[in-house]
Amino acid sequence: MDHAYYESSYYQANSSQDTVGMAVLSIYLIILALVLIFSLVSYILHSIGLYTIAGRLGMSNAWLAFIPFARTWLHGELAGEISLKTKKIRNPGVWKLVMPIVSGGIFFVFYILFLLISGVGIFLSFSLSGRTDGLSAGTIMGILFFLIIWILVAVLYSAVYQVLCVLINIQIYGRFTSRNMAVVHAVLSALIPLYESICTFVIRNKNFNPGMGPNNLMQ
Repeated sequence: MDHAYYESSYYQANSSQDTVGMAVLSIYLIILALVLIFSLVSYILHSIGLYTIAGRLGMSNAWLAFIPFARTWLHGELAGEISLKTKKIRNPGVWKLVMPIVSGGIFFVFYILFLLISGVGIFLSFSLSGRTDGLSAGTIMGILFFLIIWILVAVLYSAVYQVLCVLINIQIYGRFTSRNMAVVHAVLSALIPLYESICTFVIRNKNFNPGMGPNNLMQ
């Protein structure tokens, strides 16, 4: 009797665990599907918007709007030359395309250096002090210092890249709306997912502001 009771409890426990596991897996798959759909819709809307604007501006390579990476360059080039107070950003499309590549290389070097520094620190900690119960305070401080530098560089890069994207969108949106509204849309595009794609798609067929049409691409 006791054996049957424990066997029944065992199967019930396993059944409950399987049910919970299936529920978690189902939720994960639903979230994954939503993310994929969300990303696909965003990609299509943004590509159509960029393609239409590029075509209206007389760019012969507007089809690049549908090509990964190439559309990153096209997005920046649609802005034209960006004028700041004392400087100008020429070829923003090149900057928008190259910056992630350069940063990826820098972060890879950081990662290799982190592994080397951590490995050397651990080796010296164990070989010189003979400790086997953990890392020395100096090794831990060195690793923490390197991680802090790594995080600061990542935050700085992210901020610079986001500012570039905002400036590009201000220039593009400014062709179809007022300067203030262009700034608002550009900032919201950087903060709200899908906003940039929807905004670019919506404005693609609006009338150009005076002096911001095909003959003024570099203005």
